[in-house]
Amino acid sequence: MVQGSCVVSRILAFRPATVVERLAPTNAACPLSLRELLRPAAARRGALPVVRAPIAGVARGALVAAKELQSALGLALPPGVAPEPWFAAVTQAADEIAAGMPIFLSAEVTVEGEDELQVERAFHEAWRLVEAGITHLAVDVAGVPAGSRARVLDEVARVAVERGICVDCVVPLAGDRPSASRAAALFDELARRGTAPDLASVRCPAPADAAEAREQVRRLVEICAGLSGLPVLRRGPVTPGLLAELAGSPVKACEDGGLAATSAISIIPWDLIAAPAGESRDSPLERAAAELSADAGDRLEARAYVEASDFIERLGAPGSAVALARALERELDG
Repeated sequence: MVQGSCVVSRILAFRPATVVERLAPTNAACPLSLRELLRPAAARRGALPVVRAPIAGVARGALVAAKELQSALGLALPPGVAPEPWFAAVTQAADEIAAGMPIFLSAEVTVEGEDELQVERAFHEAWRLVEAGITHLAVDVAGVPAGSRARVLDEVARVAVERGICVDCVVPLAGDRPSASRAAALFDELARRGTAPDLASVRCPAPADAAEAREQVRRLVEICAGLSGLPVLRRGPVTPGLLAELAGSPVKACEDGGLAATSAISIIPWDLIAAPAGESRDSPLERAAAELSADAGDRLEARAYVEASDFIERLGAPGSAVALARALERELDG
């Protein structure tokens, strides 16, 4: 894997305090709040890529792809993975491979209900993620009664708002006007509370064919319009046909649905994953990956690289790192 130089080192000034506090002074990884990238991204065609990265090897492969294609990149922490060692691993990889290149680190909190303990549990999870260095926090309140969603999301997301981290509200996939209006009403109430989300994300199934892909993107476009231009991120499995439809849409970000990770970790023998944990803080997958031979580790990263490269290309994201970094540099110049 190659090392890279800074795209525009001055944009390191945009790194949130929660990130800077956890990096060594010499670490030039550039995790930014997705909020910072969405401003200049609004004027650019194409969607920002988000790659699920359960282990550092997947992150490294995706970072090499993004570096070669000069693309901004989101790396997503899957549920159940400890955020602190994950942050340390991916920022070390970013420093080695793509120093100074704008990236963002994503994670999601699901609120199971409106009971005090459920909300408190979600708040503490959000707090831990933000303090660990996450720069894009999504909150899913679908399990909360509609009348309480704004209050609950406000409580859970406020820790991110106060630290300048991008807040994302997960909304249902629906193209009908009443559903879009309900989502808009929720966002309006959150704005009145001072926790207006920076982004809406929509969890979607994999389309079965080209017609389903077109219909799904049509519904996403309607959600974009119903939310008055608020940026929208698509979550869930992707297909080549879907990505082709998205490339010309107003959707501003798209997750790979675990495509790179699934391809990469398929080379890890199951008996390594199931081995006893011992005292390690790493996830079972990370421990298993560490047991691979050097050749197998390289193949794991290469698989992630191939899938991430194709994903970035199909989204129209090549060149986005340079374009967004230059726009942020202009903001510094006032």
